Amino acid sequence: MNKRFTLALATLLYAASSLFCQSVVILSIPDVVAPEGTTEICIPIVADTFPNIVTIQFSLEWDTTQIDFTELRLGDNPFGFDGMYSSMPVSNNIAISQISSDSRGVTLDAGTVLFEACFNTTMVEGSSAVTFDGFLPSEFAQDDGIFAAVPNTVNSGSISYGSNAAVSVLPGDTNDDQQVDHLDILNIGYIFGVNGPARTGVSTAFSPQTAAVWAGSFTSGLNHAEADASGNGIIDTEDREVVRTNYDMTLNTTFNIAPDVSNEVGPTLSLATEDIINAGEETTITVNLGDGNNPDAAGYALAFALAFDPTFVDLNSIRINYDASFLGDDLLNINRLSTQADGRFEIAASRKDQLNTTTPGGKVCTISFIPLNPNGAESFPVEFKVVPNAFVRADQSDGAINGGTKTVDVQGSNAVREPSWAKKLSIFPNPYTNGPLSIQGDLPAFDAVKILDQSGRLLKTWNGNFRQLDLEELPAATYLLQIKANGTMVNRKVVKQ
Repeated sequence: MNKRFTLALATLLYAASSLFCQSVVILSIPDVVAPEGTTEICIPIVADTFPNIVTIQFSLEWDTTQIDFTELRLGDNPFGFDGMYSSMPVSNNIAISQISSDSRGVTLDAGTVLFEACFNTTMVEGSSAVTFDGFLPSEFAQDDGIFAAVPNTVNSGSISYGSNAAVSVLPGDTNDDQQVDHLDILNIGYIFGVNGPARTGVSTAFSPQTAAVWAGSFTSGLNHAEADASGNGIIDTEDREVVRTNYDMTLNTTFNIAPDVSNEVGPTLSLATEDIINAGEETTITVNLGDGNNPDAAGYALAFALAFDPTFVDLNSIRINYDASFLGDDLLNINRLSTQADGRFEIAASRKDQLNTTTPGGKVCTISFIPLNPNGAESFPVEFKVVPNAFVRADQSDGAINGGTKTVDVQGSNAVREPSWAKKLSIFPNPYTNGPLSIQGDLPAFDAVKILDQSGRLLKTWNGNFRQLDLEELPAATYLLQIKANGTMVNRKVVKQ
């Protein structure tokens, strides 16, 4: 330490202490955590506010039984340190004093790192506060023609290391299998609303990051910090969004598709829809767990995949609806078409209240899509299979669950009994709930459009080229839509929910 400089600085600050100044300096040290095996840790000294500062002095203090000081790293050197005046008057203290490199005031953006203080760990695990206490009081001055003392606030931090201090987190991978898929929703759902330490230097990029250990752990042994995908210190919907962003990413050589956990002793995930559907028209499949009366179907969260031949499904048309789901009406869910396997639509839904359902199974959701007829066949079968991947309770225990299949007969819109223009016909939405029913496609002008019930009774008629139909007054049921054009006729099924 240059003692003459330190005394001169103290004199200048004392002489200016009566001057009025509206600016303040705020320096902060974060809480840094390091995982097991770390031997050297650097901690930044951060300028939160630093307005036109020409001189600084302060000290850092730490616990030498936990960490040993090694060096100061200037990095970008934003203050222009040139031969920094520093010394260690005692083993647990370093004193720092400096005038800016050109003796002019320096203003720094909030969050600028002045420098880093680096330490070696002394034990397998431990912790130490790193404070602004010690040999030199914290003092700063501005250059306004005369050095003027600036009020300051200094916020201390800490270093923690070892297995009990930190864990490595891969944002979005909440179950620590080195990849992100729909199963990662489950751990978020288990502890939704739980708080813990936020990550320092938060990033949601798919790369390993260090996080402070949270107070709780999952039954799998993983720390709750693994579920904080966003790093904001609370388990919430932001974590689900990180899973969506990093979906299908992996650090493994090969992505491992979630396994089929079918168990015949458990309730069955079944698929319900019409046995005959029309190509080009929206179709809905209802997914059910059991029959609604099986006590083994009461649970907390569910993950599964719908598998099909993607040749016969418009992948952009797939959508899901959880209305009237037995799981509840406030669900944490994710629904994604896998990029790792063809014809695999992955779904996971979890409650957020740490309580199992009171309803013993029933409707899970509906999945809507538009079937395709790429080969121009008159009709052809398509199989849909539901693959269970997880069924869990609020206590994180697994429940037995079985899968199911459904084969439907797809009627081609260009079947020989229909006119050629029928292959361009589509009806949306179908199933229909409210608003106009839209008839779409490059079609000839209509002579008439009719709605009949399943017994063939005429209910409504629109004479002329009507493409938007109002079915609001009709009750929920299955109807026949009949379109006449150029002396030809096309029939299509319409379902009103």
